[in-house]
Amino acid sequence: MAITNFPEFDKTKNYSINQLDLGDFQSIANFVATLPKNGPIYGLDCNAGVTYEGAFRYTKNGIEETFGVNHIGHFYLTHLLLEKFDIQKIVIISSALHDPTNKAPFAKAVYSKVSEMSYPKIDPNKSIEKQNQAFYCTSKLCNVLFAYELNRKLKGKTIVNAYNPGLMPTTNFGKTGKLINTIYMKILYVLSHILGIATNPKKSAKYVALLLREEFKSGQYFDIDKATKSSIDSYDETKAKELWKDSEVLIFAILNTKQI
Repeated sequence: MAITNFPEFDKTKNYSINQLDLGDFQSIANFVATLPKNGPIYGLDCNAGVTYEGAFRYTKNGIEETFGVNHIGHFYLTHLLLEKFDIQKIVIISSALHDPTNKAPFAKAVYSKVSEMSYPKIDPNKSIEKQNQAFYCTSKLCNVLFAYELNRKLKGKTIVNAYNPGLMPTTNFGKTGKLINTIYMKILYVLSHILGIATNPKKSAKYVALLLREEFKSGQYFDIDKATKSSIDSYDETKAKELWKDSEVLIFAILNTKQI
């Protein structure tokens, strides 16, 4: 099924912005506590995706930042919201890089235990740059595993789908200060437009808004504008259940040692 026929959105509605740091459990809890309990949440878009270069970085709760924000932060936020609200639709933003068979010139996603993804050790056989790339790709695999397991647990009560927004070379995401990276990004920008595979934040945001607005089958993976198969790894229910359980254990352990 393709995503088409964008509706006209009402720009006269009132909007408010609340502070939320997905790398801080206390910030997540405070955010949920400030939301008024006056009805269901129409749509939840789990969109944060961070990456970095250089030495490993950690969230306020001591979790490796990429995994801590991209997966654990969304996982905890979604759980707290579901405890307080009925949510009609959830879209979890992943990436084509969640698939280890993707031919992009980056390190591949490698799922491991939550404890290892949360507190990674430096691998002397890999560069820090490649390890950081793997952190990002693996977190995007976790996003799809989480989406599918959440769909199974909610059993149709909420429509849950994963979404790949596509290649967006016009953003600064993934750029570094290195000359070779700058040259690569410029080449990527030109080639992606020639091949017609580039997209942009505005276009992808419209697709996500439509996924949250219209009725689509739950438990799907959307690649830009169409439903398609995700990676073989993402359908591993054993990994998805382990990820769910161990994410809960990690959060519970941190909350109960008063690290927030």
